[in-house]
Amino acid sequence: LLAEIHHIRPDVLCVQELQQNHAKRFADGLADFQYEMLYKRRTGGVKTDGCAVFFRSDLFELIAHHEVEFFQPKVNKLKRDNVAIIAKLALKQSPQTRLVVSTTHLLFNPFRQDVRLAQIQVLLAELDRFSYSGQTANGVPQYDPVLLCGDFNLQPFTAPYRLVMKGSLRYDQLATCTLERQNREEENCREPTGKLFLPRWLGITDRCQHEGLKDRETTHPNTVPPSDRTRLHHSTNSTDPASNGQDDDPSANPAHDRSSPPSDEFSSGTLNHHFVFHSAYQHRKQSERPNDNDQAVTTFQERWITVDYLFYTPYRSIAECCPSLPNWNLELLATYSLPTVAQCRRYIHQIPNRFYGSDHFSLAARFRLTTPATAEQ
Repeated sequence: LLAEIHHIRPDVLCVQELQQNHAKRFADGLADFQYEMLYKRRTGGVKTDGCAVFFRSDLFELIAHHEVEFFQPKVNKLKRDNVAIIAKLALKQSPQTRLVVSTTHLLFNPFRQDVRLAQIQVLLAELDRFSYSGQTANGVPQYDPVLLCGDFNLQPFTAPYRLVMKGSLRYDQLATCTLERQNREEENCREPTGKLFLPRWLGITDRCQHEGLKDRETTHPNTVPPSDRTRLHHSTNSTDPASNGQDDDPSANPAHDRSSPPSDEFSSGTLNHHFVFHSAYQHRKQSERPNDNDQAVTTFQERWITVDYLFYTPYRSIAECCPSLPNWNLELLATYSLPTVAQCRRYIHQIPNRFYGSDHFSLAARFRLTTPATAEQ
């Protein structure tokens, strides 16, 4: 794995499932790159692996970073020990040119797509907090460029994937837990998820934003608002905002759903966000390909599939993504090749092996990072 990293020579490197007692030795093996390392172990006390972000300290200045913990007491969909890291970087030669990097490893359980969707909703809210850079004259949010990558443990075109890529997801009629579309006349259909997804007291709206940051234009115009402006639990908190007089998870109580009328911000039945995410790697729906043999994959889970992603935001806002008026924030130039299903079956067979040091294939891309022209320019 280290040999492959030395071959790619990334300016920014994200790693998942890195054992805490291996982190320093892993970093020492990359000393030539002058990396600074940010590491977050999974929560819960018994897990020994976590996520890491490495960035070239000769190229980037660290503005701020946050260790995201998806475990939130009293929220049934957020009782897992998964984590994420968010780092806000600035180019040393051009401090106004910024980049937000985030990596995560979401829940594995294939039957709990709802948990992964909840984790993504939290992560999007934290990315909104970290990368927000103002708004257009029409009030549309603008963001610093974002790289979001990791092991999402979900396949293309599933509900969480659609939320990230399309910016919107209607979830209320999807099946509970699996979030699959279903025919209500089928014999084994599940109950629909319903409009209540995360409890309102957690403070994350259906727009995947923190409710407590509505005044950030005036309170934190040029800085990342501190985490204590949110209601998220964190293991480093001296006080726990999620447990101050709150009842048990309201999503476990159908009566609460009936007593809390839907609004545009909470329990609307639809999640959305203001980022414009593209995938560095193209994914095709099953209906668009004759078979799976030519589909690129990232790992083996009973079969060769894709669960790892490298998302990026090429534009600062949804108001700027007109193809005829490109205003690149982050321009994709090239990607590192992934093997196809057919190649894996014929040549690779299983991973890790003597050539591949991980049970996931590496994703990598080359980008051009720019400082977009202002409206006046």
